[in-house]
Amino acid sequence: AAGTGPGALAPDRPGGEEPAREWAVAHLWPETTRHALCTVLRSRGRTLGVLTFLRVGSRTPFDRADLAHAECVAAHIAPLLDLAARR
Repeated sequence: AAGTGPGALAPDRPGGEEPAREWAVAHLWPETTRHALCTVLRSRGRTLGVLTFLRVGSRTPFDRADLAHAECVAAHIAPLLDLAARR
């Protein structure tokens, strides 16, 4: 059966535009990234990867409802990715 581990809300990056840009670039994300939400893709007890959602500019940070939705999405797509990898 498929499932995901707990997701994580990345903390807001303090310090203004330049530190936020450096943080995004260090993660290979667009320079305008300000908020990130990550959840594990897991199927049949194996970790397949991480599903990452990004928000840019002045968008609001992710919240617990966003995290719950992301974990639901990950739980649905993980077995599909697992099946595709086995073919």
